[in-house]
Amino acid sequence: MLATPPEFAKLTPEMKARLDRFRDEHANDKLGKVAGRILLEDEKIRIWEMILEPGQASDLHEHTLDYYLVIMDGDEVAGVTPKGSPVDSFVGLVPKDGNTVAIPKGGVEWAWNVGKKTYREILIELKNS
Repeated sequence: MLATPPEFAKLTPEMKARLDRFRDEHANDKLGKVAGRILLEDEKIRIWEMILEPGQASDLHEHTLDYYLVIMDGDEVAGVTPKGSPVDSFVGLVPKDGNTVAIPKGGVEWAWNVGKKTYREILIELKNS
């Protein structure tokens, strides 16, 4: 699986309204875990697993360290950012063969599976970054 720049869907007015509605409905969420469960942790890295069924979302989370996302399965996953964020919400397209993406620290978002397939990824959190 090669690291390639992520591809994004062009947001239709309907999808933008859907993402905005999600954000507004979850506006009072507290920060939670970056993914579902920790698979491995040592002094250098923390490896998380995230599985989102269609319609399922992660906790609101902050990327406090640098990450690599190893995206294995899925079709469309949204990154919904809180109101006032310097980054707009987006929908990422999952390549058929998956992808690996570097994520710099600092982002706050919910991951929301807006597609029809189960979304699976491994997050590698770099503790010394």
